[in-house]
Amino acid sequence: MITQNHKKNKSKKNILSRRIFLQESLNLNLQNAIFGQSTLVKALLAIGIVSANCFAAILVGLLSSRIMLNLLFLIEDSWFVYTTLLVVSAVWCIGTLTRGVIQGLLIATGTIVLSIVLCSVSQLINIVTSPIQSAVLLITAFGLTFTIVSCLIISLSFALIRFLTHEKYQRSVKVIYCSSLIAIASLFSRFTLIPPDAKSTPLIENLSSSSLESLTLAFGGLLGLGAVTFGLIATRYKDVPWKRFDFLRSWAITIASWRGTSFYDLDLSQVNFAGAQLANTDLRSRKLYRTCFQGAQGLDRARVDNRYLDLAVPKVQKLLTRGCCEDLDFSLLNLRGAYLRGADLRRMNFTDADLIGADLTDADMRDAILARAQVIDVDFTNANLTGICIADWSVNSQTIFTNVQCDYIYRKLDDQGKPCDRYPLDRDFEPREFESLYQEVGNVVELIFKEGVNFRAVSFSLQKLQLEDEGLGLELKGIERRGDLWVVKVSHNENVSGQVVEQRLAGVYQDMQQLLAAKEQQINQLLGIVADQAEAMKGLSKQPFGNHFLITGSTITNLAGSGQIEYREAADQVRSLVAHAANPIQVKATLQNFVSQVKAGNVATSSNTFLELMQQLLLKEAENDPIFKQFLFQQGQQVIAAMPNGAIASVMQQAIAQLRSNE
Repeated sequence: MITQNHKKNKSKKNILSRRIFLQESLNLNLQNAIFGQSTLVKALLAIGIVSANCFAAILVGLLSSRIMLNLLFLIEDSWFVYTTLLVVSAVWCIGTLTRGVIQGLLIATGTIVLSIVLCSVSQLINIVTSPIQSAVLLITAFGLTFTIVSCLIISLSFALIRFLTHEKYQRSVKVIYCSSLIAIASLFSRFTLIPPDAKSTPLIENLSSSSLESLTLAFGGLLGLGAVTFGLIATRYKDVPWKRFDFLRSWAITIASWRGTSFYDLDLSQVNFAGAQLANTDLRSRKLYRTCFQGAQGLDRARVDNRYLDLAVPKVQKLLTRGCCEDLDFSLLNLRGAYLRGADLRRMNFTDADLIGADLTDADMRDAILARAQVIDVDFTNANLTGICIADWSVNSQTIFTNVQCDYIYRKLDDQGKPCDRYPLDRDFEPREFESLYQEVGNVVELIFKEGVNFRAVSFSLQKLQLEDEGLGLELKGIERRGDLWVVKVSHNENVSGQVVEQRLAGVYQDMQQLLAAKEQQINQLLGIVADQAEAMKGLSKQPFGNHFLITGSTITNLAGSGQIEYREAADQVRSLVAHAANPIQVKATLQNFVSQVKAGNVATSSNTFLELMQQLLLKEAENDPIFKQFLFQQGQQVIAAMPNGAIASVMQQAIAQLRSNE
């Protein structure tokens, strides 16, 4: 991993004369290096651009003079032909700029057809006296071809200026270029001679040769200005793709990187380009895993592709080089392996983004949205993740959360796409609590339960397997709810197959569920702790249980009367409420049954005493069962949010708060 700071040795410039790099000789530290083309190559490209533009300007000038002269002299009805050419060319330009090249050609073709139809109609009413349909077709086709070639050459030149010239000089170069184009077009409009058989018209009888020449120059300059305007509009877009003319951008980048430094099809993983000059470089690499572009210049003028990540997108280039971006929407983008150490990613939207393998060490990601994002193998070391939204994100055991700063997170998006469901609800994470909750362990199996989980059965299953085979190295890592499913995560010895552990856990869990329906004594005998647990239960005798209850043996007694209920029976009801919190029907049925039992046993005759009983049962069960306690800490807020009964939810919240205060 590259750790060099590109700000160091900033004055050192390593000018590389090598044009093509080979994988075996590639240096990983290319900090502050200058890439691109030699001065000779740039001079040759400049000569080529000037030559092409002179050719385009000459075409515009010759075409403009021919159109103007024929319009002025009305030679053998050719005014109709050249008027058609002028209209069709204008229609093509407007249609191409607004609809694209193909649509522009279709519109121009339709205009030619319409002109021929009008020509035929005009002949019928003697407006045009000679048959000129073929002339309309041929001259307009040739003229339109010259117009298209000229406009595309001029537009390509503007694109090349952008990719070959430094940004601060581009405006000046464009002004000079536009002025010279218009001047050349105007100058060459004089080279079309006046036909000797031209018909004199009252409009030009009194025009001197100098006046006619001035008109020709003005008309040539006007059409030259039109061609220049077309080129400026066609290449004004900064986004990728360029709306109508992305092919021009591709051509320009290809030409601009000719004989420049090439990293084509190389693996540039871990290469440090910090502070480097990358203009006119071929960076179409096979892999860019954690390649550092921080502080690099000219990346927007390099030849790149989207094979590995979306490097051709301007805002991605800006994020990689500057570590920040004013555009906060990076949803659906491919940022695989992106090097974003120390980047300012606050409030950015990475919904559905591919961040696999990205380096986000020390990044500030406060309030960023990572909904459905792929953050597999991402390094978040020392990052600030406070307020991030993790709805349905994807992590794995290689996702690193070492020393992250995180006070709270959001677990869902609302209908407007805004983060909701804050966790923890009424407090902030303790130091390293987020890391302990979300850091995946490689050797972990997940037991999936569709109809709730029996916490006691899970606890007994783990105890049994731990006693029977210490080599399994089983340890509960957490219990969470995913929609309607309950997931129990258990880590194991890396030398033991996860499939074997999962099968054994599932088998023992099924056995324990059946045994829990039998006598408690049989369960104790199976685990070999009969005497210890029997003594423990006796030890509970005559212990106070809140302000209104007392445990006598395994019975809960109301201190204000003679009402009693079995402890285990009441505790199972409370556990059932917790396990099925997201099922309103199940919660309602369990709650009604529990209320009926305590009333029938005269244990809790008022709402307040019933709620106190529930709170004390939650506290006692958490004290006796570490797994249940851990579940309340990890998933308690989710259970509270899903609980339809407000009073019960409040009781649970108070119980969890008391458990935390006792830690």
